[in-house]
Amino acid sequence: MKVFKIFPALILVCLNIQMSFAQEISRENKKQIKTQEEEIKVNEEMLVSGVKGLTRIKDRLEKDKNKKRISKAEIERKEKIIRSVESRLTHLESKITKQKSDLVSFKKSLDIKVEEKAEVEVKEVVAKEEISDIKEQEQKLKLAKEKLAQEIKASQEAYAKQQEELRKKNEELTKLNKKIEAEKKAIQDKITAENREKIMEYEDDISVNEEILISGREGLKRKKNKLEAAKNDGSLSQESIVRRTSVIERIEKRLNKIEREIENKKEAIKKLKGA
Repeated sequence: MKVFKIFPALILVCLNIQMSFAQEISRENKKQIKTQEEEIKVNEEMLVSGVKGLTRIKDRLEKDKNKKRISKAEIERKEKIIRSVESRLTHLESKITKQKSDLVSFKKSLDIKVEEKAEVEVKEVVAKEEISDIKEQEQKLKLAKEKLAQEIKASQEAYAKQQEELRKKNEELTKLNKKIEAEKKAIQDKITAENREKIMEYEDDISVNEEILISGREGLKRKKNKLEAAKNDGSLSQESIVRRTSVIERIEKRLNKIEREIENKKEAIKKLKGA
């Protein structure tokens, strides 16, 4: 998928419109152009938020794999979530491309000269942060290995004295593990196979939507701050302010809708578990 090959360098195609046309554009056509441009902007913001959310999901899964703190079944489940998100983002990216193509065609039908110009916005800060994070992890790994070597040496020296104590602790942990497994089985037996499947679907959707919501809120906050700064320094016209405000409001409505979906699915999970 194109969007993942280029992330964190995200390429967005913008339209440089020269308002030179043979006939006067009607108010209705202007309104239609404005609506389409705002919808494209909203979808681009959702795409960026989705890509950031997907990156967090992948990073978290890799950490869990490295620490071996999740089962094979859980890994497969989370990889299924990742594939689902990638599919949704691919669909959204295709939708944006089509919207832009349709908008260009519509403007050309009105004799508006449209020059397509590729602008590249490189998220250098993100790339630098990732490189820095990798170096930090490497340093932590080096220190952890050194510490582990010391602990192994100390453990080997004290092994004879600790063997019986460890055997008893192992027996206690085995009993505790059996008790936990028995309790988990008793709980699982109360939930039908159909309900368990539905709960997992809801949990997957909640996980995806929460990541998108986090990234979306961050992006929305930045847009609001930029707009307020532009208002204060007077660098935008009133029309531009109105348009950007409209885009922000539409993004906020979309994020609020996602938040309501999360809460509704959490309530649905509670009911299914109580069934």
